[in-house]
Amino acid sequence: MAFPKKNRRRIIVDDQEYFWYVSGDDGWINLRVMVDVAGGQQLWCTFDYHQEEVPCPGGGVWLTNQFVVTPYIVRQAIEYGLSQGWTPLSGGDDSDVLCLGHIDDKIDLRLDVNREEAIKAAAREDKES
Repeated sequence: MAFPKKNRRRIIVDDQEYFWYVSGDDGWINLRVMVDVAGGQQLWCTFDYHQEEVPCPGGGVWLTNQFVVTPYIVRQAIEYGLSQGWTPLSGGDDSDVLCLGHIDDKIDLRLDVNREEAIKAAAREDKES
């Protein structure tokens, strides 16, 4: 699995440089992490959106204040992955991935703080529009 260079972000944990990338799907948020070493094993984990439903006039709902993956979350995912046997500096080839699945209940998501950040980000986007 190729790791996209566009939109990837950098984080350093315990003096090791990692790159991470987040994407959304219909049911969850994907987080992929790797080091910039040929053949290094990638980490893949997922999160629920933890969104709020706001009633729409005339029926239906808007989904708002979705969970945002922050460096705080990524650091914990890396540490959890390492504790589960992730070997980011070695593996078989570039397609070697440790898939942890949903880890919402394995790390501290700080949903109250995270939700505040999502609301602030939405307000900034509204001002820029």
